[in-house]
Amino acid sequence: MASDVPKNVANPSLYKKAKAKAKAKFDVYPSAYANGWMVQEYKRMGGTYRGNTGGEVTLDPKKSDLNNDGKLSGYERKRGTAIAKSMAKNMNGGGTVMVQGRGCGAIMPSKQKKTRVPRG
Repeated sequence: MASDVPKNVANPSLYKKAKAKAKAKFDVYPSAYANGWMVQEYKRMGGTYRGNTGGEVTLDPKKSDLNNDGKLSGYERKRGTAIAKSMAKNMNGGGTVMVQGRGCGAIMPSKQKKTRVPRG
C-alpha cells in the first residue's frame, strides 16, 4: 500500500498527518468511515483542496447586447452573466422536475416527491 497523496490536496504534509490519525483511530483502514473522518479531520486542521471551482459560465456578447450597439454596458454584462448562470444551473439538472402527489389529501410542498424526467 502506497501512502500517495491525491493531486487536489493543497497541503500534503497536513494530509499525511490526518491520514496517520485516521489509521491510529480506526481498526479497519481504508474504510468509508475512516476516509470520511480523515477528510473532516484534514479540513478541521485547516487543510483545503484545490481544483475546479465550478460554476464558470461564458457570456455570449451577441445575445447580451440588448441595444445592438456592439458594446456591452454594465447592465447588459450583469444581465447576460445572470442568464448564463441560470441556464447552466438548469442544464446540469438533467431534466425538468415533476411533482407527484401521493396519497389522498393535501401534501406539504416540502414532502412532495420530486421526480426528474430526462430530456429528449
